[in-house]
Amino acid sequence: MGKILLFVHIAAVATWVGAGVTQLVVNPAMHRAGGATAATWMRQTVRLGRVLFSPAAVIVLITGVWMVIRESIYDFEQAFVVIGVIAVVLGAFLGIRVYGPGGTEVAELHEAGDAAQAGQKLSRLLTIGAAEMGFLLFTIWAMVDRLGV
Repeated sequence: MGKILLFVHIAAVATWVGAGVTQLVVNPAMHRAGGATAATWMRQTVRLGRVLFSPAAVIVLITGVWMVIRESIYDFEQAFVVIGVIAVVLGAFLGIRVYGPGGTEVAELHEAGDAAQAGQKLSRLLTIGAAEMGFLLFTIWAMVDRLGV
């Protein structure tokens, strides 16, 4: 059971990180396409928050907590576990308060023909996304290293 939990945990993290990297790479190109294309893409990125990012983060959290409880050698106070919880909470906060509303706003700006304002808003989202990705990669390192053990 332990290996299955770890597999599901890693697969969910890979989904989260892979989709995040895709957003960082594809969003600028879609913005340059402009108009309805860019608006549709941004609406789909908001949708991905609900149907891909959120479920992946929930699975990461559930399997992570389950492994800590199941494997009595780890504690919730250990640094790598705390960092993992922070990553999930941060991702949820950013998805709900930043990426969802921001992506919708960028889509609306593209639909209104205001590519310049859409570009500024998108640039802010991408900067935050890159910082989050950096933290997620640090979190993966902390997990692999079992930081604090």
